[in-house]
Amino acid sequence: KICELHAYIFKHNPDIIILNETWLKPSILSSEVLPNNYKVHRLDRSPETHPIDPDNPKKFRRNGGGVLIAVNNALSLQSKVITTKCAAELLAIELCLPDNSKIIVTTCYRVGTLGMANCNEIMETLNKLSRKKLLRKFLVIGDFNLKGVNWDSGYSSNSIENEFVNGFADLGLLQCINVATHNKGNTLDILLTKSKQYIQNLKVLDTERFCISDHFAITFNITQKVMRKPRVKRMCYNYKHASWDDLNRELSNIDWDNLLDYQEPEVAWNNFKQTIFEKIDAYVPKFRIKSEHQPQWFDSECYAKCKEKEKLHKIFKTKKTLVSELKFKTARREFKALIKTKMRASLDTEDRNCLTKKFWSHIKTTTKSTR
Repeated sequence: KICELHAYIFKHNPDIIILNETWLKPSILSSEVLPNNYKVHRLDRSPETHPIDPDNPKKFRRNGGGVLIAVNNALSLQSKVITTKCAAELLAIELCLPDNSKIIVTTCYRVGTLGMANCNEIMETLNKLSRKKLLRKFLVIGDFNLKGVNWDSGYSSNSIENEFVNGFADLGLLQCINVATHNKGNTLDILLTKSKQYIQNLKVLDTERFCISDHFAITFNITQKVMRKPRVKRMCYNYKHASWDDLNRELSNIDWDNLLDYQEPEVAWNNFKQTIFEKIDAYVPKFRIKSEHQPQWFDSECYAKCKEKEKLHKIFKTKKTLVSELKFKTARREFKALIKTKMRASLDTEDRNCLTKKFWSHIKTTTKSTR
């Protein structure tokens, strides 16, 4: 899932990413999950955010859960977590606009078996958030597991689900998603806002659009003008068009003994690097990358394979034949293999200071670590 998630992010460059059921722990870095051009706000599962339900203590699960909101660093605004002290898996962030007004984006993951105490915690927190000063827009999105609610009528036969629906109505929150968001045909993931005019281009993506999941991804635009930081373009070596024969000939003609002998190690290393890069600059062309945060491994080949996979997915969803399904799954498998190969090659060539896979295998063996 991580490879395909990264590929989707690098292709579409979303401003805000919201994830539920992250299954993250403090030992897992945010940079292992999302690119480093995002400011990541996390709420991992803990006894504080997922307390044992006194009415159903056997349903407690220590692992799983967790929510995340990531904001693209290209946006010229400040984002910070709002401290809620909510005994539920609810995370709220505040986006501060230049005129000091605020947009509050909240996500919540609710285990469907939790009782009224969890419902009260969530609704009390949403009530406090909705009454913040200088609040311009208020959005709530997440997997609430309200599978019995008919959103057209706003009714459920489950009393707890009805409490949620009535609580949303009391806060003036409107539910924007009216189609299934789960492969069993239920609308489990909901988007709440005080005005549907805030939301544009709302789409519930097809299953397996960019990764395998029982939930469907949701994309939408928030109607808000925000300044963006100027992109810093960078140059990269284009090794595919390098003059390897000329480069090898130049390197073989260098008197390395005369260059490196009787030198201090640091001086010899600097001389070696300078000489190598002078020759590389002469025989390896460069190209400009538009995004400073797009990794070198996500090149035109990966981009083309990603587009091919998405095209075959659309064909499969339209025709729903065995042949189209086979073509899509083959393209998806080839796409994942290509990404892994590119990432591995980039680690082998881009940074020789990176610790190798063999090193980490040795660490796991000696420390008996599962990481």
